[in-house]
Amino acid sequence: MNGLWSAIIAFLVIVKIINIIVNNYKERNRYKKYKRMPLQKVLKTCKPAPRDAPLPANDGIVKWDKAFLKELEWKLFENVCMEYLRLKNCDAKVTSIGADGGMDMKVSDKNGNVIAVAQCKAWDKPIGVSLVRELYGVMAAERVKHGIFLTTSIFSNDAKAFAKGKALILIDGEEFVNVINGLEDEDKKEIEKLIYQDDHKTPTCVNCNIKLIKRTTKKGPNAGREFWGCINYPKCKVTMNIRKEH
Repeated sequence: MNGLWSAIIAFLVIVKIINIIVNNYKERNRYKKYKRMPLQKVLKTCKPAPRDAPLPANDGIVKWDKAFLKELEWKLFENVCMEYLRLKNCDAKVTSIGADGGMDMKVSDKNGNVIAVAQCKAWDKPIGVSLVRELYGVMAAERVKHGIFLTTSIFSNDAKAFAKGKALILIDGEEFVNVINGLEDEDKKEIEKLIYQDDHKTPTCVNCNIKLIKRTTKKGPNAGREFWGCINYPKCKVTMNIRKEH
């Protein structure tokens, strides 16, 4: 009987020793496998940062969408367009400014060669074919191969049909938003510096290059109607309609 108990105890001890050896072997292999994991996979095992953690550098910047784009006054939209071209190693110079806030530009490459003429319009109404045809005429007169039309609005079907097959690039509000959102964060912040410099909604006087102020019609059938007027009135009689809030 004593011999049987001795054999049982010896068997249990051997089993225990084998279990210890197997567990140690698994632990070593698990550690080796973890060390060989690529860094990206290791980082995936980390827990998300708590909500009160500092925001990443690319958070908290302007949300570019069509609604925000339509808030931009015409002069700021012009500056945004020119800054975008600058970031793309081009240079844009204003050649004329219309009474409606539209503007013409010449776009040059880094060597100073004019590669395109451009038109910017911060409008709410669609851009019709007559305006696109005018840009095409400027291209011919200036002997420039390409024309670019940028707007916060949309293009009419006639305008798009006219541009088809020609060296005309029509960029509407939706496409312009996609263009800006496609920039690297650092480039996007360069553009957004322009927005933080001043009120991005109040329009600029096309003659005096200063912000317009709200005025109210005092007489006539439109008495009580608000509009934008120049602070230099009556010397400057530039006026603009107040946009409806989107």
